Amino acid sequence: MESQREPHSISLKVLRLSRPSFSEQTRLPEQPPGADLPINPSVSTDNEFKETKDFIFTPLLTQPPAFGSAYVGETFSCTLCANNELPNHSNRKISGVNITAEIQAPTQTIPLDLARVGRGDNVEVVSGDSLQQIIRFDLKEEGNHVLAVSVRYTEFLSDDVGESKSRTRTFRKLYQFIAAPCLSVRTKVSDLPLRGSKSERPSSVKAISFALEAQLENMADGPITLEKVTCSPKLSFDITSINWDVTGPGMDKMQSPFLMPRDVMQAAFLIRQKANSTVEMTKDGRVILGQLIIRWRTSMGGPGSLTTGWLSTRKRA
Repeated sequence: MESQREPHSISLKVLRLSRPSFSEQTRLPEQPPGADLPINPSVSTDNEFKETKDFIFTPLLTQPPAFGSAYVGETFSCTLCANNELPNHSNRKISGVNITAEIQAPTQTIPLDLARVGRGDNVEVVSGDSLQQIIRFDLKEEGNHVLAVSVRYTEFLSDDVGESKSRTRTFRKLYQFIAAPCLSVRTKVSDLPLRGSKSERPSSVKAISFALEAQLENMADGPITLEKVTCSPKLSFDITSINWDVTGPGMDKMQSPFLMPRDVMQAAFLIRQKANSTVEMTKDGRVILGQLIIRWRTSMGGPGSLTTGWLSTRKRA
């Protein structure tokens, strides 16, 4: 059995793929006339970008300095690098390098598909070279996640007489991170007054209209722009949006809501039951209405989406 203390010829590095952010600059305030220590405010900014010297952002972009935050509704991406750490004149060679990965979410374990960067499976990695593969995973659950990465390779050892022997080696590394909510969604369903006379109402339906209100709060560290908030109803209902996306004759198109951290936005929908339709009920007698579908963009254009569970309400007696 292979000794656990013997170092591996392959090392594993994991680099998260994140969008950059704008590089900021802070300009010194203007000095009053006759100041004891006059300082030119321009020394606090980059002279290469004089046209932006009075603006907080420069034309440069900054890579994230650390792992950063992971949010539900966004895509978690990273590069897995298997590096050959053998010296150039080593009597050992590496072949058959293979990387597998899985995500251990709070409720399930999901094998991941790896996108190869310029190579196939079971390749030879020479000294100083690396095998890189990319994973992408849509975060759908809050809480602790573990990225489990396994590396398998074949090591060939040549002796002084030219004979070689091989062995297969494997190791496994775990990387833990937390997926936090980007949007907090709180909903409220209210009955609307019945319309029409008793003779015009479906005999089997007593409540045919509802108002669905949703309160959306930005829980992330940075701003987001809401691209779309829709409600996908059950087949027995029609949905009417009464939000910023409503258009009509003489109406100007409204801009998508921009939410800073901890900002709250209200969304609302009218839900009407179709004529002569039968509503779907839960086992405890609640009417199933539909699901909210929310899409957003981060400040640097990163996409995010969230679909709620099935929304329901008590049927009017």
